[in-house]
Amino acid sequence: MKRFLYLSMMAVAMFVMAACSSTSTPGKALEQYMEAAKKGNYEKFVDGIAFKDGLSGEEIEQQKKMWISLLEEKGTKEFEKKGGIESIEIISEEIAEDGNSAVVKFKQTFGNGEVDEDSQTMVKKDGKWLMDINK
Repeated sequence: MKRFLYLSMMAVAMFVMAACSSTSTPGKALEQYMEAAKKGNYEKFVDGIAFKDGLSGEEIEQQKKMWISLLEEKGTKEFEKKGGIESIEIISEEIAEDGNSAVVKFKQTFGNGEVDEDSQTMVKKDGKWLMDINK
């Protein structure tokens, strides 16, 4: 019984570690943010944005609210026109030598069959990969 309990606890610990490390690469982080947008969870998507350094907490909250409002108003309509996002695929990621920035190339397939390829610059802040909207 002790062995079963020990193995169960190890399995739970491994699951928790895997869940916490899901944004360990810029590609995985971007994929998480894009999946959130796909599901209409714009708050989670916006939490993945690296806002300009030097902004106060209040200014960041205002910018987050603005982004969420914009996405709810415009983003939903654009996704609906294309039949929604069917899938998101990370094509490549190039991490800079200093390990603090990266460019992630990705492909989105929409419900109407349209495919868009794009890239997103990512920055690492406090150990977390975020979308850089300042470039």
